[in-house]
Amino acid sequence: MKKIITLLGIGPGLVLLTLLYSFLLKTEIDYYHFNSTLKIVPYNFLVIIGIFLIVVGLLLLILSIIAVSKLRKTDRLYTKRIYSVCRHPLYAAWIVFIVLGIILLLNSLILLTIPLVMYFIFKLLIKNEETFLLNKYGDQYREYKNQVGLLFPKFWRYKNDKE
Repeated sequence: MKKIITLLGIGPGLVLLTLLYSFLLKTEIDYYHFNSTLKIVPYNFLVIIGIFLIVVGLLLLILSIIAVSKLRKTDRLYTKRIYSVCRHPLYAAWIVFIVLGIILLLNSLILLTIPLVMYFIFKLLIKNEETFLLNKYGDQYREYKNQVGLLFPKFWRYKNDKE
């Protein structure tokens, strides 16, 4: 039986499990009246970092969506532009940048656990997609996997080759 990865990938599972965790976390915060702000860092600094992360995340998200929309009709491994710095830039945009940026704006220590939980959920769910890509593209994907990080972008590796 041939395994197929949908266009949405692990996104629905990642969102569902993250929402479940967030709901449980919110329930605990409400029950215990837990209030923890990041007091060791001035809030103005958190706002600047949070906005920066959100902007970078949105740019990464837009570049990823453009690349995916152009390539979804082809059957080749794409390793240029945004995919030259990160194997899963759509997920990176959300986990590493946007969600973290929003949490910094909310100034909550306990909510910082959300991107960590998202990362661990991602690591569990992405295994099937990675195996699918290895089976489909073989050594080409193995080489790409060895050169490009899974989730944390290495922007200095950006390749803007002609397509």
